[in-house]
Amino acid sequence: MRALTASEIIQLWETAYRFHPIDRALSILQQVMPEHNRDALAAMPLGQRDALLLSLRQATFGDALPGKDHCPQCNETVEFELSCTSLAANMTEPQHKRLSRDSYSITTRPLNSFDLAAAARATTQQQARDLLLQRCVVESRYHDKTIATETLPLEIENSITETALAADPQAEMMLDLSCPACQHQWQTLLDVGHILWLEIAARAQQLLMEVHHLAKAYGWTEAEILRLSPTRRATYLQMVAA
Repeated sequence: MRALTASEIIQLWETAYRFHPIDRALSILQQVMPEHNRDALAAMPLGQRDALLLSLRQATFGDALPGKDHCPQCNETVEFELSCTSLAANMTEPQHKRLSRDSYSITTRPLNSFDLAAAARATTQQQARDLLLQRCVVESRYHDKTIATETLPLEIENSITETALAADPQAEMMLDLSCPACQHQWQTLLDVGHILWLEIAARAQQLLMEVHHLAKAYGWTEAEILRLSPTRRATYLQMVAA
């Protein structure tokens, strides 16, 4: 996976800020994967999509992935640092899974961005959950007869949820955190797309500030300044500030 260029970072920040987070993640990938149309990217299992985002993040910003969360018990800020390489090493290939229990036979598939977009339009969390459940079921049978997903008992629905997560464990990457202040332990979701977007937004604004200072000092165009390597831009900025 190649890194985002300075111009691409600014272009993404300028256009994708108004998008829903699901569409924003797809826009970021499409910037470096133009051979894939948007529908193809949206149809990717979420774990595969996030693996590509993680690879892009590593190529653009480096291996160290800083993060922070707030303790739900005492509100202490907890900072942590992850390795993109280590996270990628734990990723597995998403696949269909079969659940067999109590004469039920259910085949599930990994969820994708289309499914998340459909669930985002639900009016309640329960509606979103039910919709995701229905969409991830490829086939449901009872005593070898096809049945509607809506007729499944609650215990089978819970088992389907577990099976779907096992089919694509990277679709919901949870981090175990511990508060140094009160020792409380909890889990938080690692949202690679959100983290990458925050870094793109911060870098874009930094780049525009660099363009402002160098254009003012030397009269160069934005394109000329962004074509400079980060090292050369930093050197010119040091000379301007001297």
